[in-house]
Amino acid sequence: MRDMIAVFTSRRDAIRFGSALAGWGVPARAVTTPSSAGSSCGLSVRFPSRAAPVARRVLTAGEYQSFRGFREL
Repeated sequence: MRDMIAVFTSRRDAIRFGSALAGWGVPARAVTTPSSAGSSCGLSVRFPSRAAPVARRVLTAGEYQSFRGFREL
């Protein structure tokens, strides 16, 4: 099973997003953003790729203006 990360430029948004995913039953955790993702924040949220549809719904429902994209790991 592959994982994905959601990259944010705001630590606050990353933490809120991870909590929202957990509320939907998605195993999510904050991780250090890989340098290849190009974010200055240093914090992303890692979750299983199979949960990508839920992650997209969470992004749509919330205000995550610092979201910069998904990356597959």
